[in-house]
Amino acid sequence: MDPGKPLVIVNPRSGGGLSERRWAQLCGRIADGLGEFDSAFTTAPRDATEIAARETAAGRRLLVALGGDGTISEIADGILRAGAGATAELGVIPRGTGGDFRRTIDVPAAVELAAQRISEGRVQVIDAGRARYVAHDGTPAVRHFVNVASFGFSSAVASRANASSKRLGGKVAFLAATVRTIVSYDNTDLWLTLDDGPRRRQRVLLVAVGNGRYFGGGMKICPGAELDSGAFDVVVVGDFSRGEVLARVNRLYDGTHLELEEVSCSRARKLAAEPVETDALVPLELDGETPGRLPATFEVLPGALRVRV
Repeated sequence: MDPGKPLVIVNPRSGGGLSERRWAQLCGRIADGLGEFDSAFTTAPRDATEIAARETAAGRRLLVALGGDGTISEIADGILRAGAGATAELGVIPRGTGGDFRRTIDVPAAVELAAQRISEGRVQVIDAGRARYVAHDGTPAVRHFVNVASFGFSSAVASRANASSKRLGGKVAFLAATVRTIVSYDNTDLWLTLDDGPRRRQRVLLVAVGNGRYFGGGMKICPGAELDSGAFDVVVVGDFSRGEVLARVNRLYDGTHLELEEVSCSRARKLAAEPVETDALVPLELDGETPGRLPATFEVLPGALRVRV
């Protein structure tokens, strides 16, 4: 492969699966907008991170995600792990069902238009987030994210949605997962610390740490978040009942939930969160993936990543 060419990192499982014939069709459409390119297919979770880290270390300067939010996040993580955030650039050709980061950076859904945008567009320097948390096996873990991290109810919903087929699209998958999850989910008492402020106890449905604005297949959870602000928008959704969640879920899509008394939004560069009950398992979600649980800290990395927009 030629490091001077763009590298398209392909998640063949995204968008309902990618047959050899469909890939041949996509190649022509991508090349029409992007020009000559190399490609690499992922074969397992976190594979895109390893490919991105290896390729940027070898001098690759443009890496393009062909997949969903998880693929985008893994490639960004690989770039940042390799210390190449100041030189390598990330492009997005959407193919997943969620499309939450795509909404924030306003990438066209059509493959050829997205490829053309990468080729002709400008570079935007954006912030990223670094999360330190507990992995599923109980060991400490570190991972970067570019869009939204969350914990509580939203992570339980993401786990259920990711296990579904998503054949009807991300919005339907996440709505269905919300309805199924609410039956058994109980709100959680947490200790939350913003920046160097006081440690506060609060009973919450969920907390979202927004670098971007959308999660859950189009929910505008952090409507005021900006990718280059140098801070997160931290949205805390308080002690909603099951009925209140179902009655107000539409407000998450249009961003008007911030008007509710039980919801707060703060700007912060860092957030620490841990369960009040030390044996409580509070799941964590990063850019749509569910890699572990609390306790966790989230730190903004200003100007850490270059994105073609």
